[in-house]
Amino acid sequence: MRRTIVGTCAAFAALGIGLAGPAVAAPVPVTALNCDGDTYKCTANLRFGDNNWRAGWGANIFHQMTRSAYRAPVPATSLNCDGDTGKCVANLQFGDGYWRASWPATIFHQALRSADGARLAAPVPANSLNCDGDTGRCSVNLQFGDGNWKADWPATIYHQ
Repeated sequence: MRRTIVGTCAAFAALGIGLAGPAVAAPVPVTALNCDGDTYKCTANLRFGDNNWRAGWGANIFHQMTRSAYRAPVPATSLNCDGDTGKCVANLQFGDGYWRASWPATIFHQALRSADGARLAAPVPANSLNCDGDTGRCSVNLQFGDGNWKADWPATIYHQ
């Protein structure tokens, strides 16, 4: 346990991340969203610092089948991720406009990833982020194959 704490502190020091003091950064906008069906992860490019910061989370990747029309996910109007809290938040186009979806995400700097994490296939671009308060999930359309591939993940849907 002591070795883990010392190693974590050393990593924070090497990255220049302090543990003390107030958080001064707000959530940052997402400039691109990609999902990878090989690794079952989605990655968002963050508009922060040198623009090499990313947010990543696990997602289900699946082919969209015909769904019943009694309910539909609602589109997200914006997506922001916060490295201080380790969460992404999407504003949802629903009701009075104060509905949000949030989920935990790993925030990392692209250049600081381990060298052994080489990918066999690149992530594919994603668009049309939607979240569904009935199921508690968010999903994106993947620009892959026949266009009917999706990624989804659990999210907390709430009114702000």
